[in-house]
This record gives sequence, C-alpha cells and structure tokens, in this order.
Amino acid sequence: MFNKIMSLMKNEYIDGLFVSNPYNVQYISGYREQNAYALITEHGRYLLTDGRYKELASKTTKGFKIIDWQKKEFKLKEAINEIIKTENVTRLGFEAEYITYKQFTDLYDMIKAEITPVVGMIEKLREIKSSDEIANIRVACEINDRVFLKLLDKIKVGITEKELSALCVYYIKMEGGDAQIGESIFLAGKRSSLIIGYPTDARLEEGDLLLMNYGARYKGYLTDFSRTVVLGKPNTKQRSIYQTVQSAQKAAINSIKAGELAREPFFKSARIFEEAGLIEYHYEGMGHGIGLFMHEEPFLDKNSKNILEKNSVLTVEPGIYIPEWGGIRLEDIVVVTETGNEILSKSTRDLLVI
Repeated sequence: MFNKIMSLMKNEYIDGLFVSNPYNVQYISGYREQNAYALITEHGRYLLTDGRYKELASKTTKGFKIIDWQKKEFKLKEAINEIIKTENVTRLGFEAEYITYKQFTDLYDMIKAEITPVVGMIEKLREIKSSDEIANIRVACEINDRVFLKLLDKIKVGITEKELSALCVYYIKMEGGDAQIGESIFLAGKRSSLIIGYPTDARLEEGDLLLMNYGARYKGYLTDFSRTVVLGKPNTKQRSIYQTVQSAQKAAINSIKAGELAREPFFKSARIFEEAGLIEYHYEGMGHGIGLFMHEEPFLDKNSKNILEKNSVLTVEPGIYIPEWGGIRLEDIVVVTETGNEILSKSTRDLLVI
C-alpha cells in the first residue's frame, strides 16, 4: 500500500501527506478511532492522536510512530510542524475535502513548508478491496442474513417501526457485529415510499408493505441490506411491482463484471422500470461502492465515468417509491470478479408474506 501512496505523492509533487479523513486514517493505519490524523513522508509514518487514545493506538497500529499532539503548546499544528522539520518535508499535501478553514489557516501560518491540496488520493486506493477487506464485509453480510431471519419472527401486526429498529440493532450486536451510526430503517405502509426515513411509533397493519434497511459493521467495514415484505396476503399491485423490482435488480447484477462501465447496471435496471411504466417512481441512486464508508466510489449512476474493477464491492439497490402508496426495494452487496460477480447477501429475494 505505501509504495502506491508514495507513487501517488510523487505524481502530486509532494513529499509529505497529512491525512485527516478518519476513514482514510483507518485504511492506512488500522486505527479505528475517529480522533486521529496521519502524516506520511518518504521515510516516516506518524499517527497523531491525544493522550486518551495513545495506549489503544500503540496496540492497534503497526508501523506508525504515535504522537500525542495534546502535549504540544500549539497542539496539532505544532506536532505536524515538528515532524515536517525532522523529515525535511518541503511540500505538504492535505486532503482538501476534509479539512476546515481554521485548520487550513493554522497550517498555513505555522507549517514551515509549502502546503497544497490533494483530492481523492487515498479514496482511489480504497475502491479496490484486499482479500482481508472482502472477508470482513463477507462476515458482516452473514450477520445481516442471520438478523433478517430473527426479525422475520418478530414482524407482526401491532409492532411499531421503532420496536423493530431497536430489535435490529440488538440482534446485530448479539450476532457479533457493530450497529452503524444512525437508526436502522423500518418504514411501514405508505411511509415506505420515503426511501430513507426515521422509524416512528407507527404500528404495522394488515396489508402493509414493510421496507427494512440496515447493515452490520464488522471490524470497521460497513454493509447495506434492504428487503421488503408484506403483512398478510399481497394485493395484485404489490405483487406486480415487487416482481418488477426483483427483475430490475437481477438485470443490474447480471451486468456487473470487471471492465464494465459503472453506469451500465443503472441502465439495465432502468430499462425494466421503463417497460413496466414505473420509471417516474424509480430513484436513480441505485448503487454505490461500500467499505469503511457507506457511500464510496464507484457510484452506479447514469453519469458515472468509472470502469468497474475486480474486487470492488458494491451495493445494488433499485427500488420503486410511490407517494401515498408505498415503496419496494431490494438491496444486496456484490463483489466484482473477472467474469462477473459474487453476491455476498444470501437472504432470499423472493416476496415474503408475513
């Protein structure tokens, strides 16, 4: 990894890189806490954190010198400047998307080196997952599948969206995963058309669609999983639209392989919705890369210029959302392979009647 980082730094004409995005810090160092920064030079790797996390950092981070910036009179900026002087850095790159104006001015005023913005350097490396990263995501998907089976036993008329959300978080932790920031999404009846919404005290009723969206995290790696079920016998419209969404997801997944345009799965699914007369109810954000962060490149949208590469990990989540009627979404995690893809989510994609 660090040979690749050095090569990218050389392309940007920088001899130091200050990393402030916590997910990028985790990616290069293995350190999972949020309150940390990294600084990379040709000859040194430094993790900058405060005294509360120093012991933890020393146990979980290999190959990095741990710096407690809270001990410095001028805190973080002084710690960075000391490293720069020690390493003879003349041009320091910083992540333009993840630094505040205050941090920029502090660096500009104190750092004894030229500072220059870089964009997407570490994120580009994160697009292609290692075997260990894929293994972590696989475990998280297995947790999702087990949680889904547990939830099916709890879904019934009268239970609230909030109660199901709380059970979901509990089951994820009991199965060995970590719940993600924010609530697990459970939307019943007409509310399922919201796509993304907070669970409420609304109680499930006979005939409701129930849209479920959650994802276990394992060793920092995220997943995203959606299923839609029906309470009681589905009506003709519910069954028809569900089958259309199912066909759209299958068409999108079948188009995924290394070397394919990232926008192709979008057009494959959209064609199904167009033929069914439902395209106006189709949300265009139907898939994205996933890893340490929920929404990473490559995005499977109609404007994407990316080419899918082997070992990218993607969500595929087409859906139909009709206001005052409801919504239906199916979402799974897939790994891009040389000749196609592997679906990591194993839960049934058939319509389940509760």
